[in-house]
Amino acid sequence: MASLLNEIPRESLQNLLSSVRLQAPPFGHHISTEGYASAPLLSSLSRGDVIEVQGPASSGKTHLLYHFVLLCIAPSRQMSIDFGGNRLAAVVYDTDASFDVARLHQLLLTRLSLVLPHNIEMARRLTEESLHRLHVFRPTSLLQLATSLLHLPLYHKVSIPEHEIGLLAVDSMSAFYWTDRFIAEQMRNMPQREPDPSSVNPLQHVLTALGRLRLSHAPFIILTNWGLNLAARSSGPVTFYKQHLHSFPVYSENHDASTLPSSMTGDLLPTPMPLPLTHHITLSPVSIPPFAPEISLHDAVQQEVEYRRSMVQKGEITGLVRTTGRQEITRLTLYITPENVHIGHL
Repeated sequence: MASLLNEIPRESLQNLLSSVRLQAPPFGHHISTEGYASAPLLSSLSRGDVIEVQGPASSGKTHLLYHFVLLCIAPSRQMSIDFGGNRLAAVVYDTDASFDVARLHQLLLTRLSLVLPHNIEMARRLTEESLHRLHVFRPTSLLQLATSLLHLPLYHKVSIPEHEIGLLAVDSMSAFYWTDRFIAEQMRNMPQREPDPSSVNPLQHVLTALGRLRLSHAPFIILTNWGLNLAARSSGPVTFYKQHLHSFPVYSENHDASTLPSSMTGDLLPTPMPLPLTHHITLSPVSIPPFAPEISLHDAVQQEVEYRRSMVQKGEITGLVRTTGRQEITRLTLYITPENVHIGHL
């Protein structure tokens, strides 16, 4: 009997629960408010997926994050009314100090008011209840971020045991890039000595902590990132960026992470990836069309002002979605208005 029991594969309860979460239904569905069809990406998201959202400044990265946070914390169904949310906890690490809870409150209240047009008081109450499922931390360094991530399971157990963590976001992974790069340059110029393990590559500690949380809690993970250097394959309306963060997971058309396209990795050396990337979204505002060759400087300036005013009022941002293991690239459009943020696809 003992020999038979020894042949049975063993698995910890934590790994079993995590595998069940990973095989759970998709993360959520899109709340369409103005007739736009939901993007195909949203119907395929699952617990444990990791998305990198990359783009230049003011390209809508945080507003796209708002959209996913709303899907996570919004109520699911009450009194036979489907609110389109998941009623799960969302944890956001706001390293850029750009995550505006007041703005999120406004967006959520607008969405719920559209579902409850004749009961605004209930919409307000549900908004307040939903925001209690949002937890925002503001670390001031990568080491603080890594430490906070490592202690998140304890925080979850003590502070929010009644809710699963459905979403975990870091906005942005690049917030400490220049500071850490300066420190690394200073260390190179110092006399040779045994380096402090915690200062060799703080980002590696963050990725390791995120990887552990993915295995233990299976949250939907969103990492926003700056777009600093254009990739070699960028041309025309298609714009991609190189990965400037050393040891950061990189999108690959192949399932084998060791065969990454050099145009996306730049000069970064391949390193073990504790956090597999599922989707990569590149955001870029709609570009201004080129001016006619015969236009005067004065008219060009006026025309540019009109173009920019129209772009701001329209609030339209294009996103290119790539999925690891697939070659096709899909497009989505992020619509940002004073009252709402929603996604359509082209």
